[in-house]
Amino acid sequence: MKGIATQRYSWSSEPGRPAEEKTLDMFLSEAAEAGYDGVEAMDSDMAGGLQRFGLRLSGAYVGVAAHLAWDEMDASGEAMDTARTIAELGGDYIAVNCNPKGVWDDRERKTDDELKVQGENLTRLADQIAPLGIDVVMHNHADRNDLHVDDLRSVTEYADDSVGILFDTGWSLTSADEPVGRLRELGSRVRAVHLRNQFGEAPTEWMGEGEMDVADCLAALKEFGYDGWLTTEIYYRADTNLTQSLVQNQTRTVALLRELWGED
Repeated sequence: MKGIATQRYSWSSEPGRPAEEKTLDMFLSEAAEAGYDGVEAMDSDMAGGLQRFGLRLSGAYVGVAAHLAWDEMDASGEAMDTARTIAELGGDYIAVNCNPKGVWDDRERKTDDELKVQGENLTRLADQIAPLGIDVVMHNHADRNDLHVDDLRSVTEYADDSVGILFDTGWSLTSADEPVGRLRELGSRVRAVHLRNQFGEAPTEWMGEGEMDVADCLAALKEFGYDGWLTTEIYYRADTNLTQSLVQNQTRTVALLRELWGED
């Protein structure tokens, strides 16, 4: 394991704290206070922030319409620009969110031909990014089981082995998948993770509560020799039952992951 990281989105979802207080320094200082080794985020002052708080960059993400033709997928060049910045900051991966067919709130199912194009485009992107020394990983981000499985298939069936998967347990649960079984099925194709626990679609306040067995989840990762980051993505909705502060929940989550993984 390269370390335990957290996502900035977790802090942006905290209720009761004014938006103007949710700054980069607030996020990084509290992530360090909670015991994290790194963060998955991107900001214009990322280099300075990481240095100020003694943190590392795990990676960052970008959204592309990978099911479209190559010249339409990333017309602005954002993916390559983001990859260069990640490499300069010492990060390990770029997580690619494959944009939906249709719109996020009304997603259509991609055809097998479109999934094939998606996989081929991810392979081509990975080939371009390879000289930078970072991994390209597809982040599952679908809220419906058929869409979720299709995005995974675009990698396992149609992409070269140079493309990995960032497996998100929260979206797996949201799409009525069984995350631990899916991890075991995907095996070493998983090269990054987002860890979140939930009851159905509702996220819990920390990793130790929810329908996913966290110990079994980490055991599944160890079975295929996982050596990437454990990145948490705890976030709060209006229906999340909160009994402790965000920093307290993040701190006990880090402690749980270290204990279960076998770190002192």
